[in-house]
Amino acid sequence: MHKRKRVFRDFLLYMFGFLLLLEWLYPVPYMTYTDEKWLFIITAGLFFCITFIKLPLFISLFLRLAIVIGALYWMFPDRTIDENWLSMFIDDLIYNVILMASGNLVGITDLHRTLLFLLLLSIMSYLLYYWIVHARRILLFLLISIIYISTIDTFTEYSGSWAIVRIFIVGLFLLMVLHLLKKGEHGGAKVVYSFKGLTSAFALVGVFIVAAASIGYAMPKPEPQWPDPLPYIQSFFGYSTEGSGTNQRIGYSEDDSYLGGGFIQDDTPVFTAEVEEGQYWKGETKDLYTGIGWELSLSDGLNERSVEPPIVHVSERPIETVEIEEKQALVQFYNEGEQQFRQLFYPGELTTQVVSDAFNDEYHQIQIDPLSDMATLVNGDFPPNQYELTFYDRTFMVEGLKAIRRPEYSEDELQSYLQLPDELPDRVGELAEEITSNSEDQYDMVVAIERFLTGPDFEYETDDVPVPEPGQDYVDQFLFETMRGYCDNFSTAMAVMLRSLDIPTKWVKGFTEGSNEGLSNEREGFNEYLVSNNNAHSWVEVYFPDVGWVPFEPTPSFSGFDFQQPEIDFDAPDDDLEAEEPEDPEVDLPESPEMEEETEESSENVISDDNNNGRFGVLLISIGIICVSLAVFLLRKPIARFYVSRSFEHGSEPESYAKSYERLIWLLSIHGFKRLETQTLKEYARYVDRELDSEKMSELTSDYEQFLYSNETPIINEDRFKENWKNIFEKIKS
Repeated sequence: MHKRKRVFRDFLLYMFGFLLLLEWLYPVPYMTYTDEKWLFIITAGLFFCITFIKLPLFISLFLRLAIVIGALYWMFPDRTIDENWLSMFIDDLIYNVILMASGNLVGITDLHRTLLFLLLLSIMSYLLYYWIVHARRILLFLLISIIYISTIDTFTEYSGSWAIVRIFIVGLFLLMVLHLLKKGEHGGAKVVYSFKGLTSAFALVGVFIVAAASIGYAMPKPEPQWPDPLPYIQSFFGYSTEGSGTNQRIGYSEDDSYLGGGFIQDDTPVFTAEVEEGQYWKGETKDLYTGIGWELSLSDGLNERSVEPPIVHVSERPIETVEIEEKQALVQFYNEGEQQFRQLFYPGELTTQVVSDAFNDEYHQIQIDPLSDMATLVNGDFPPNQYELTFYDRTFMVEGLKAIRRPEYSEDELQSYLQLPDELPDRVGELAEEITSNSEDQYDMVVAIERFLTGPDFEYETDDVPVPEPGQDYVDQFLFETMRGYCDNFSTAMAVMLRSLDIPTKWVKGFTEGSNEGLSNEREGFNEYLVSNNNAHSWVEVYFPDVGWVPFEPTPSFSGFDFQQPEIDFDAPDDDLEAEEPEDPEVDLPESPEMEEETEESSENVISDDNNNGRFGVLLISIGIICVSLAVFLLRKPIARFYVSRSFEHGSEPESYAKSYERLIWLLSIHGFKRLETQTLKEYARYVDRELDSEKMSELTSDYEQFLYSNETPIINEDRFKENWKNIFEKIKS
């Protein structure tokens, strides 16, 4: 009967180990390209069953191999036709073994990676069985699990908060129960196979966890006092995964199909530009918003379109809407011979269809894609490492733009710039209508959206920027949930909201002006700007009839573009304006209601700060008490030894020997040699001698019993007592 109970007990504890292993499997979809987490869980469960049943070695290996092959066949069925799958698997195995032998771990196929992971699960099933059932130890695996979950939580979108709680509960339960079992078996005591002890232990753990959680919830929680070290760690290791939601390195990328996630700053230089004033450098535009990113509606922008994008030539623009000035710019890229861009970057609006190669005095004909605005060489070559171009620097007149009436577009006209996904939540358009409800013209509507995004409700953030969940719209998440992000968030939100109001909009990407390095050494009146990866940026362009595409900057703290406001006409004569106003005498004015309100708010802030400081002080005191208590608990044995050794009675009176003996009993109990109520002193002394491989405790007890039970004053050999006492003390210490 005892054997059946022992097997049931071991199986229950082994299943708790399986729960710990499951925490390793839950994050698998966040680290790989598979969503078949359930398959790994079932496979691990089968491995655990095979391990616990203790089948013969040959049968166990055969079953494990069959499970691995079956799982691989289920996950990779389309690699080839069914009858040749096994031969394909063998070829893939040989290929990957050769790769691993040569040190090329990056080239390992997904099939082989999965094979290695399944083999690891099989090994872990045996290791956990050994640790739990035989060694009665789980602390090492518990610590590794916590580190693993913490790492996954830090570098992926997987949230490990509840995983840590589950590991803590299961792990603490296993630690306590295994410690009790190991101690009982080591001491030679009979193991209680009833589960009353396990139930009591679990109840004790539950009470402890509830108490700890309650205290933690009730305690004040100050804001983080140190900057987040994650970006520095990721930067040090070069961690970058575009489109996966993790922090990627900032820079110009051609793939914008999946936006979101933070980025790491990178000041690697891209090019220098010699120009009179700082300019935004356009690389390309995109027109198709998918709900998670941007694409071109045509894979090749030079393909024919049913409706060409509207192009308004300079000569056709009304003078009161835009002023233009022809300027020149010299662009020189870094890393000559390793040019990574197939297009030219240009400011404003190009004036000619040629650029000059500043190195070779050659001219190259360029073409501008009417859909993407990408400027490339006609012959298809990469642009020269250094080129000079001529462009129009534009200043837009606000008064003229406001005078333009908002047109009604036909069904085919500008539809690619009004496109929105069918799944776009209605509240995005409703918010845009609410923001522009008081706007009288298209310009006011655009500026209202721009000011809303640059307002205090939104935060410019580059690190902690989430990725939309599957099925969630990128703009909807930004506007109504996170309200924080960088240029891609702000520019995409503005473009989508304007399109919901039937205002044609482009999404533009390129670089900002960069850092001014001072005057150019070669061109008088020109400044030299250094443009790095940190200057990669996106903004929007809005179409105005008779004007064309007008750029706007919705991202907070960025300089934007040139708009000239209408001049204010003052009726006062010039003499009055130029006259020096007399100084007003100092008059004590009553505080306005606004000032009183600010004073009250300041007082509330002071009180709030005092309360926060008080709470923080209580928190520090509580932490100090907890740390001291924990230190005393962990160091209780050396502290007790120090106290007993210092308080050893050196007198020759029998009472001195009795006190020294009683303190030794107390020290033994702290070190795990506790006297039972049913034990006599002699039985307890024999128990201690047996555990410490000594006979000195029995001799000390004999002297102590003489003191207790003798009618006459006992005669105790002082040297022998001290020698025996120190012998036991040293054995306890060792």
